[in-house]
Amino acid sequence: MSDEQELVMFQDGAQVSMTLLDTGVRVATCQRCVSFTPAGRSILDFSYLSAATSTFQLRQVSGDVSSIQGTVMLKWVSDIQARAYKGITPRRRFLVVINPHGGQGKAKQLWKETIEPIFAAAGCIVYVQYTGPVNSPTNAAAIAQNVDLAAYDALVPVSGDGIVNELINGLASRPDALSALRMPIAPIPAGSGNALSVNIMGPVKVLDVAYAALNAIKGQPIPLDICSVTQGDTRIYSFLSQAFGLMADLDMGTEWIRWVGGIRFVLGYLYGVLTGRRYEVEITLKIVGSDKRAMVEEYNSHQQSLEPSTEGKVTATDVRIPPLAFGTTDTPFPRGVVHDRLEAPLAPGYHTFRTPVQFICAGKLPWLSRDSMLLPLAKNDGLIDVVLVPPRSAMDSIKGIDGQEEGRFLQLSDCYYYKVEAYRCTPLERTGYISIDGESIPYKAFQVENHPRLARIMSMETRWKGLERITLPVGP
Repeated sequence: MSDEQELVMFQDGAQVSMTLLDTGVRVATCQRCVSFTPAGRSILDFSYLSAATSTFQLRQVSGDVSSIQGTVMLKWVSDIQARAYKGITPRRRFLVVINPHGGQGKAKQLWKETIEPIFAAAGCIVYVQYTGPVNSPTNAAAIAQNVDLAAYDALVPVSGDGIVNELINGLASRPDALSALRMPIAPIPAGSGNALSVNIMGPVKVLDVAYAALNAIKGQPIPLDICSVTQGDTRIYSFLSQAFGLMADLDMGTEWIRWVGGIRFVLGYLYGVLTGRRYEVEITLKIVGSDKRAMVEEYNSHQQSLEPSTEGKVTATDVRIPPLAFGTTDTPFPRGVVHDRLEAPLAPGYHTFRTPVQFICAGKLPWLSRDSMLLPLAKNDGLIDVVLVPPRSAMDSIKGIDGQEEGRFLQLSDCYYYKVEAYRCTPLERTGYISIDGESIPYKAFQVENHPRLARIMSMETRWKGLERITLPVGP
């Protein structure tokens, strides 16, 4: 050890140097960093994630440090541990929920080969639960309903967005829902869309499950809005999106080719636009904002002043899920001004559109998949973002795909974008699909309202990976 900052070891003839820097050290050390052999020799076990390749790789070094004074060595270990976990409690306790059949069926392999060794190197305490079918005790919703909140620091689903949806619905259905929803969820992307992971890590890093594991180990809880979706006396919860028309068809109508991965969404979209699909619907919105330029200016201002989200505390005396402010589909919902075509901007208040559409998409997060940022203005503002698109030609529809990964869909003149408090959507056809967070619900009227900041998600950057700034073309 040349000084208190640098340690040099030799392993298999190679020199290994580890130095403490003012900016910290990006490492994860074993719970037992220094061990003492019966012969009195001291061995240092050192584990870290290397960024030398396009994805993080777990590396481990072990060397004899017997020649270094014991107190000096222990101080070095203590210093590097403190820098690696500054402001973070190490050795977190995880309930890992694995869907062995999700996406392309690779979740179990990803867990065994990549994620489990990283958690072990970080000294995490892990309990693994494999999910079962709906209504079984091992269904993800049932797991969340019965989880001991005091036993874990986070839920870690190794799957796609479907298991996240089930976990949130399970937590929200508990008598202590407000407390339960504060249990952070740290997703490991192993499904078809992995939209939540894209919104946390971005479209590039979402391909790196090792980075997702690091996010679970070192992330901080940030708030997540969730929505109530009602059909009569049935109430479920949505954290990502609600889709009707072509957007629902390309999701639910392509389940039979789930094995091909995320490309199934593109195939479903192309089939729909080439066959000229259109959908009769009536949708009523309680609009807060509908002027694109005003909403973009507000978004850009928000991004410039954005500070890390804070977790917050439960202060309400009633810890149950909040009551519905707008009722259900069985209660009156004002229709307001009725329109026979899509229009914007409109005055705040209730507006009803009774017109054919190509699709409706609403939600709370910018990214719907790694290749599609359909709701670029979405943020934790207490509102639901709703996009309505009228029937279009196949050529216009295909052109609309271009730039979706950059949020350019917002720039299209036939993309009608609204910020709303609540909405009711009523299909006017007999059969079709409605998709809630990628899961199908009955094809009948449904109503949605938002509940701000109820759930918690782990994030190392403590903010959603949306656009830093949005621009619109010059013009009216």
